[in-house]
Amino acid sequence: MEETADFRAQILQALRDARDADGNPRLTEDQVKTLSDELSDEELADGMLFNTPEEVAGLLLESGLE
Repeated sequence: MEETADFRAQILQALRDARDADGNPRLTEDQVKTLSDELSDEELADGMLFNTPEEVAGLLLESGLE
């Protein structure tokens, strides 16, 4: 479970680091939290085998949930 929490924390950081073309943050902290909550711990555990935290963050950003 600790690995999942660490993986989620890395996704959160990648979402916080996401910038638009002008260098401004793409998401507010509330949006970051909402996006990260879209994935259950079980889904994260499954995805950890195939994706980096940055890839998961990118998928969340592209999903249109922001």
